Amino acid sequence: MILSQTLRYLRKQRANGILAGARAWRGLREHRPNFGLIIALLRSGNQRKPSSGAYDEPQNILVIRLDAMGDVVMTTPIFRELKLHYPNATVTAVVQKGNSGLLETNPHVDRILSPSPVNKSRLAQQFRREYSVACLYWKFLRKEHVDIALQPALGPDIYGANFLLRLINAPISLKYSDTPQKGLARKINTHAFRSMSSLPRPQPQHEVLSNLAVVEYLAGRHCASQPEVFLTERDRAFAKPFIGDADSYSTIVGVAFGAQARKRSWPLERWAEAIRLLAEHRTIFALVICSEAERNDGEFLRSMLCVESRIVSGAALREAAACVEACDLFMGPDSGLAHLAAAVGCMPLVISPHPADGDLGHGNSPVRFAPYSKHSRVIQPNTGSPPCESGCDAIEPHCILQISPAQIAQACEEMLGSIDQQVGAVSIRKADITS
Repeated sequence: MILSQTLRYLRKQRANGILAGARAWRGLREHRPNFGLIIALLRSGNQRKPSSGAYDEPQNILVIRLDAMGDVVMTTPIFRELKLHYPNATVTAVVQKGNSGLLETNPHVDRILSPSPVNKSRLAQQFRREYSVACLYWKFLRKEHVDIALQPALGPDIYGANFLLRLINAPISLKYSDTPQKGLARKINTHAFRSMSSLPRPQPQHEVLSNLAVVEYLAGRHCASQPEVFLTERDRAFAKPFIGDADSYSTIVGVAFGAQARKRSWPLERWAEAIRLLAEHRTIFALVICSEAERNDGEFLRSMLCVESRIVSGAALREAAACVEACDLFMGPDSGLAHLAAAVGCMPLVISPHPADGDLGHGNSPVRFAPYSKHSRVIQPNTGSPPCESGCDAIEPHCILQISPAQIAQACEEMLGSIDQQVGAVSIRKADITS
């Protein structure tokens, strides 16, 4: 009795210690002074480049989006709106090399630039990122006149986007006000951006709306574009062998279990159980989508499935998007693939670790980061698992473990049932017209 109580106490203390460490590291990362901004200030002072009618007829517009794949997908409405308002301008996107494929076929993007990749496991990662951004600027943008530069990301800048914005120092430079900082970091940021326009941080809303608000500020009109990914016939041809003729006799469910943060991951056994429960109501064909590094886990998941399945691993982003487009339903954690699913018209179901009663402005909040689609659905715990409160602060899966396979299977069946009803209604209308 005493031993079990002691073990429970020690486990609780260990969990509290891990969470405290994670919170301290996040705070250190958010409030770290950006020494790259000091270099940019020393180089160019605090004077803006002269304007050449940038608002009326800009020739060169730069959009900086150096974060993750899902963030790039949610930024795509900006490019359409910029081209609608400034059809003669050259629109350049600055994204990570791994995300550039998403924009290569986008007709609203004229040029794509990417800094050299930085290995996540390397020491001094932040300084390497800023060095990579500085090299990009020196090679491509140093002698170029940029009329408008946009940095629409909210939250801590860990990829050097603000550093690049300051180096470019365009006549019109727009970004959101930074999260409250302390000490030297606050002084550096205040001085670096005091001559630029900083939009006030909005109330918690979807990131797509926050991105569009930047263009609305420029254009002075409402913007309503949706996230979009332009697939080619070659992309769709890649997906066909994996699907085969499964769409003629079964419901195709795309499953992606990988997540950038481990706390967003759901155990593989639960994915398999959710599909088993769903298969009790209809014939299911499962398409497991993962990176090459996740292939072993993907094969293990397939070995637990009781339905016909295939695996797609290591595909390029648009090829993976074409595979998702061929599915009737996509299920996965809060990840870039879920945003791709919404962009290509597939119904996404997302499992989120963020508690329903948590902070709406949190970096994992579905209010901000749910797939942008009226057909999307997010399943999340009602409240955080102690000691988490406003959001899941764990490193490993924690709050997300409250969600059961039965909840996911029921939600999937409800989403698929709504499609069945729509198809049935269309069939009835066609029959009435024929008769």
